[in-house]
Amino acid sequence: MLQPFKTLARDHPVVRAVLLRALARLRRLAHAPPGLYALCYHRVPERQRAGFSAQIAYLQRHGRFVGADEAVTLLETGAATAGRHFLVTFDDGYADTVEVALPVLRAAGVPAILFLVSDWLDAPPANPPGPYADRAMVAAWLAAGMAVGSHGCSHARIATLGDAAAEHEIAGSREVLAAATGVPIRHFACPWGVAARDYLPSRDPDLARASGYATFFTTRRGVATGARDLPALPRHVLEPEWPLHEIDALLGARLARR
Repeated sequence: MLQPFKTLARDHPVVRAVLLRALARLRRLAHAPPGLYALCYHRVPERQRAGFSAQIAYLQRHGRFVGADEAVTLLETGAATAGRHFLVTFDDGYADTVEVALPVLRAAGVPAILFLVSDWLDAPPANPPGPYADRAMVAAWLAAGMAVGSHGCSHARIATLGDAAAEHEIAGSREVLAAATGVPIRHFACPWGVAARDYLPSRDPDLARASGYATFFTTRRGVATGARDLPALPRHVLEPEWPLHEIDALLGARLARR
C-alpha cells in the first residue's frame, strides 16, 4: 500500500521534500526505539561538509556512536536494546570519504567503517562520480582508527551471479582487502543491498558467514536489536545535504498522543 508513495517520493525530489516535511511533524529521533541504527553514506563532497557535520552532531545528541565490531558485540549479547546506538558506514570508497568526512568524524570522536570494492583499489572505474580512494588514502583512514569492510570485488549485483561467481565477489574480496590493508575484514555490505533484486537471502548471507564475515549489511531501513539481524543488517541510506528534519522523519518514531 505504501509502495506507490515511496516510488513517488523517490522519483520526484520536490514531492519527497514535502512528504518528509509533513512526516517530520509526527516523528522525532528522540522518540526512536533503542537498538542499532546503521547509517549508509556514499559521497560527502566539500560543499556538503557542513551538512554532514550537522547530521553527526544531531545524531550524537540522540544516541551513542559505535564501531562495526562493537555493534556486533552489542547485537550478540542483547545489549543493543539498552540504548540508541548509531553506526556510520560509507559505501564504494570515494576519496571524499577520507578528505572531507574523516576530519568531521575525528573532530566529533565518531568511529566509522568504509566498505571498499577490492578491484577499485588499483583500477577504479573511470566514469563519474569518482574519484575513489587509493591505497594511501585507505592507509590514512585506518591510521585514524577507522575500519574497512568489503563491498565486493567489482560491485556486481550478486543476485544475478552463479554460485561460484557470488562466492568470488564475497570471499575473494575479503582475501584481497585483507592482504592490501593488513587488517582482518569482518564486515560485508551488499552492493545496492535489496533482497531478491541485489542478493539472494537464501544463499548470500550464508556465503558471507562461511567466508568469515560477522555481518551482511543491506539497505533495508530499520533498527537491529539482536544477533538474528546479523545475516541481513538494516541500514538507513542518508545524504549529507539532507536537512535535520528529514533525519527525524526517516529514523524517528511517532510522537506520543497527548
